[in-house]
Amino acid sequence: MKIKTYLIIIGTFLFFSSCDKNKKKVIDGKETRLSEHFHAEDLKPKHVKKLIFKDNEDIVLSDELDLDLLKKVTLNLNIRYSDLKMQETTSVNYMDEIAFFVITYLVNTEEQGKEAEENDLGDYFERKYLFVNKADGKIIDQETDFNLSYNENEGMHFSKTYILKNLMQLNDNTSGVAFYTKESSGSRVALYSQQKFTIIALVNNKIKKLLYEYPIRKTQGDSNGRGSFEMETLETGLIISDEETNGFLDLIVSKNFVYEVVVEGDSEEETEKQRSLKVKKESERIKYNGKTYVFKKDDRYRFLDYN
Repeated sequence: MKIKTYLIIIGTFLFFSSCDKNKKKVIDGKETRLSEHFHAEDLKPKHVKKLIFKDNEDIVLSDELDLDLLKKVTLNLNIRYSDLKMQETTSVNYMDEIAFFVITYLVNTEEQGKEAEENDLGDYFERKYLFVNKADGKIIDQETDFNLSYNENEGMHFSKTYILKNLMQLNDNTSGVAFYTKESSGSRVALYSQQKFTIIALVNNKIKKLLYEYPIRKTQGDSNGRGSFEMETLETGLIISDEETNGFLDLIVSKNFVYEVVVEGDSEEETEKQRSLKVKKESERIKYNGKTYVFKKDDRYRFLDYN
């Protein structure tokens, strides 16, 4: 029995050692060219990880924002630097010679001004994605996301777009920039918020959307504005699989649905605060179909009867 146990232990150790070596090969990858404007030997991808995040609180965000480069970028875009909404503008290094920006800026046109005035919508802000040359701020490619562009007095509110610090290595040739934006109702009674996750890459000097607006956190419920509420929250985790489909590694999402009901106590009726909690766990594998990562849009809640 001791010999068998010893052999099992040795076999297990060799198995995990082999797994670690294979993981390192996938994570490290090869340095490749994503933009024809630069030489491959000059481009070094940032550090990437297979574990993207365990839960939303575990997400590591970029804290980079090169203001001198940003001024060059706005000049090349013919946008006034003063029109930028700085609290909703951020960036991350993509390669040694390339940076990625998400900028939010005031759009001031007569047509939009009249519409905002008639409907009391307030100023209109556009949100734009940019890959830029770090040397001179010249635009390699850009795209406006109209789903995240907004009037300041709308009922739904958008947060800053948060860029993850680490890139996602999806195959030997493709490093993706990942980011999310929070959308919320701003109401104390009707509780609603959603964080949508997007991955894009620069391929042949063009922005390529690999995954667009995947919900990584959702909250919905009702509150009396004080201490009582009913709420369901979806929390997710994300890792890159070892298996691939159509040349891109699969994404595996863990889902935790948490349903909570809290009823505040009443001192006059001598009732204590009550709380109940339910949890349901699921997972999903997201595969690349040759153009993008596809997923089934699932707006169902597992406990709330909102369907």
